[in-house]
Amino acid sequence: MTIGTGKPFRKHKRHEVALRVRYAGASGKVAGIAGNVSLGGLRISGPISDTVGDKVELSLSLPHLPEPVRVRGEVVWVERDKDAETATVGVRFVDLDPNLSVMLGHVLRSGLPT
Repeated sequence: MTIGTGKPFRKHKRHEVALRVRYAGASGKVAGIAGNVSLGGLRISGPISDTVGDKVELSLSLPHLPEPVRVRGEVVWVERDKDAETATVGVRFVDLDPNLSVMLGHVLRSGLPT
């Protein structure tokens, strides 16, 4: 993806993976599979009614960790499905802990199932 200047829009490489995630926002709690994950954020689909700018809490289930890790995020884009009951949203991680960033980077580089 590029912006008007022709420069790449994304700061972080995207990885098409299947990562279990719990999403808590204005629309309530949603459990699902996140795809298109990077060190900057992720994409998740489900019965989500949040809007751009909403703050959310994520719990990511990473391989080899006994407990999910918690991450704060902000909704940066929303794509409503035709039925209007579900949506796909892009979430940008906010204040990602440096240790978690290293761990997530390792997981993404080593690969996860898609």
